[in-house]
Amino acid sequence: MEFLLQVLPIYLLVLVRVTAFFVSAPIFSNRGVPNQFKIGFGIVVAAISFSYVIVVEPIQLDLTFAMLAVKEALIGVMLGFLCQMFFFAIQIAGGLMDMQLGLAMANVIDPRTGAYVPITGNFKSMLATLYFLSINGHHVLIDGLLRSYKMVPIDKVWVPINSEQMLWFIVRAFEYMFSSAFLMATPIVVSLFLVDLSLGIIAKSVPQFNIFVVGLPIKLIAGFLLLIVVMPAFFLVISGLFERMFRALVEMLRLLGG
Repeated sequence: MEFLLQVLPIYLLVLVRVTAFFVSAPIFSNRGVPNQFKIGFGIVVAAISFSYVIVVEPIQLDLTFAMLAVKEALIGVMLGFLCQMFFFAIQIAGGLMDMQLGLAMANVIDPRTGAYVPITGNFKSMLATLYFLSINGHHVLIDGLLRSYKMVPIDKVWVPINSEQMLWFIVRAFEYMFSSAFLMATPIVVSLFLVDLSLGIIAKSVPQFNIFVVGLPIKLIAGFLLLIVVMPAFFLVISGLFERMFRALVEMLRLLGG
């Protein structure tokens, strides 16, 4: 019984970090995944992660345990949201493309989050998810979660969340997210801007030509053709995006570990 009282608080803290990570991380937080599977998977991963935990002194079920539980939940949510943030860049790029394509009002429900997202953003997000699974990115996330217990000890009461280094790290992550979104959307946006410019010149040169009737179909056809042409470059960009995500995950763990 005494051994159980020593092991149970450690396992519960491990379960808190794992569950918080799965709630906010990409792929694992997908609404299409049954909640029963999420709970069972979290319990299994927590049981595996338990062997990675090194605790110097026993943890008692007292006020310190509550503070450690809050800290573990905060770490799991921060790590998961950091990874999710890089997926948001793809949706932002899709929104910029749809705005230029004239499809900004045609939103669909994203099965991962249940929110309304642009059509192109949803399509790009599904491609990115498939690519992420094909490179075993979900395995890398689980491996990073397991290694986090060595970099951020579970019995450490406080982590430097409000430090200057953490603040600048978050700012750089947001900067890279938006710059990646603009990089993915720039070929489509610039090309369709040139199409709009050409249609404007035609409308001024030939007033009898009804540009409003043929303008939107021309932009849609040109946009879809451009999406096919720039598809290899899209996968090249998201490859760098995911590589940066994995490095950002390690950097955040180093900052949290002090």
